[in-house]
Amino acid sequence: MTLLEDIQNSAVDSKSDLAALLRKCKLLAARLGSQPLEDWLLWESNGYPDDVEVPPYRIWSLEIKGHFAGAMGAGLRDAPIPLACVPEKARDHYERYECRQSIASIEAILASADSGNLNVSTGDLALILGTKVYQHYNCIQAWAEFGRGALIEVLNTVRNRILDFALAVWKEAPSAGDSGGGSSGRLEASRVTQIFNTTVFGGAAHLVGTASRSHIEFNIGAKDLAALEQILSDNGVSHQDVQELRAAVESEPEAESGQKFGPRVSSWIGKMMGKAADGSWKVGVGAAGSLLAQAIAKYYGF
Repeated sequence: MTLLEDIQNSAVDSKSDLAALLRKCKLLAARLGSQPLEDWLLWESNGYPDDVEVPPYRIWSLEIKGHFAGAMGAGLRDAPIPLACVPEKARDHYERYECRQSIASIEAILASADSGNLNVSTGDLALILGTKVYQHYNCIQAWAEFGRGALIEVLNTVRNRILDFALAVWKEAPSAGDSGGGSSGRLEASRVTQIFNTTVFGGAAHLVGTASRSHIEFNIGAKDLAALEQILSDNGVSHQDVQELRAAVESEPEAESGQKFGPRVSSWIGKMMGKAADGSWKVGVGAAGSLLAQAIAKYYGF
């Protein structure tokens, strides 16, 4: 049995240990030489560091609840707390909760919580809310919660995407990752990354992470505007923004001295970085900069 077939069988078996499956995939990734794949497997296995953007399937909203005390022994228990009552600076944490735990930690949480919702600490939120939520009632305890189904979905998503990736690689190189696989085991690292991008993150996997470790492979020839536009479109850049870039590069057909972009292209990149920062372009800021700089540099031929 080849390594790819072993991974496929483990991915199909819902009772197999997902953490062990990730370790098999790490071995495959090291042999195939795909850094984005290795990074993803590392983060799923060990948890996502604070400086790494988590993928969309690990983000969901939380419901905030609390206990409230009033005069003469009156009280409210398990009362919902509207997000509008939460300070604006902290609101995003509850609207877009980021699950950074490792797969092994998620499995352990689910094993110890057979039913019901799971709680997330809110720190000193109860003290901050005070009497701002319900008139004449003081918040004495607050917490956030979500259904355990969200964690189950994380496990299912990771398992399904590993299967999709393993099948796609197997179709092109059945013995990829095996020593002595011959011609049937040869697959360029750039092609592995393309397959990873498509099967794991729907064409945008390389945008997850930090720019310091990103090296994005592009098939863009010098002055190949159509290829440049396609790459940007595939990675979430809107049609209107792509058209604005087209106008910019057409007005600045050559890069300035020292391999610098012209003012219109530079202005466009700055605009897109702003969209990444405010969330209107769903890309991490560091990864966005790496994507734009490398793609446009390829277009200009350097």
